[in-house]
Amino acid sequence: MRIGTVDLEQLRGINQKTFGLAKEIVGTVVGNQRLQDEGQAQQDRGTENLKAFRKQLEAQRHEAKAEALEKKQRTAQRTKEELSA
Repeated sequence: MRIGTVDLEQLRGINQKTFGLAKEIVGTVVGNQRLQDEGQAQQDRGTENLKAFRKQLEAQRHEAKAEALEKKQRTAQRTKEELSA
């Protein structure tokens, strides 16, 4: 599923962080160290997924900027050629 240009699957890091925190809290409340550790590990995976998603968005932004500059350059070149002709 997509919302705009964002694939919801790419935002799974948010879910992992949320569920990981819930696991960690439940583990703390019931005194289960294994559950606390699993929750922390899940939060760490979520953090890494979000970092990767940010990098991907940054790369897309740079690509879009480069495309815009190329279009601007082509237009300027065309205008220059038309004025020379």
